[in-house]
Amino acid sequence: MTTRTAPVLLVALLAACGTSGDPPGSGVDGRTVVDGGCPPARDAPPCPDEPLSARIRVTRTGSGDTAAEATSDVDGRFRIPLPPGRYTLHPANLTGSLLPAAQPLDVDVTAGGYTTVTVFFDSGVR
Repeated sequence: MTTRTAPVLLVALLAACGTSGDPPGSGVDGRTVVDGGCPPARDAPPCPDEPLSARIRVTRTGSGDTAAEATSDVDGRFRIPLPPGRYTLHPANLTGSLLPAAQPLDVDVTAGGYTTVTVFFDSGVR
């Protein structure tokens, strides 16, 4: 083998090992936010939602078996790899107190992609 053909063969070999045929994965990609917590005021714009770091427990819908657990970051972002299927997200604040609180959320995960969700926490301020 000459030194000129070795690099060509190496490039061809590496190209054959590429990941273009591999699926990109699947799961849930989302954010956890809490309402601004501002009391209503006449003629005032609503307070914006704020990111909230929270715990997310994922169960298989129907069986209740835990499939994954994650914690959103300080920007409220999380990404949970999951095989395709139907799941329920069980969000909880990190303080263990009753508020802010969020309701469970059902999601469908399809093959080859991430389902995007926003989990809304209620601050309790009215």
